[in-house]
Amino acid sequence: MATIRFIREDLEVQCNPGENLRELIIKENLKLYGLKGILGNCGGAGQCSTCFISVEGGNKNSLSPLTTVEEEKLKNRPENWRLACQTLIKSSAVILTKPQSPPSDLEDLKKISENKKLPR
Repeated sequence: MATIRFIREDLEVQCNPGENLRELIIKENLKLYGLKGILGNCGGAGQCSTCFISVEGGNKNSLSPLTTVEEEKLKNRPENWRLACQTLIKSSAVILTKPQSPPSDLEDLKKISENKKLPR
């Protein structure tokens, strides 16, 4: 089992390696999309670039490698950003949903998360 810690929501979710991150987020009823994504997301095909997440912790190989779709869609985005629909979970990780509109207390949330050990 892997643990995904969602720092905005202060929630840890157990999941199986190989699960799709977008599907896990939707299953847990977390908010993944801003207004643009709510109105016009592509349903997980990697075409709309509205399911941004940022990887804030875990080991380097916690998630699947970037897909060719992500390499194209994330060219001008921070290195730790991913498209949730293109991301498979390999082991435990710390995730920020909707990094394009970070919470005002993001640094505090990161520090709190760093103080909690993440299961392997």
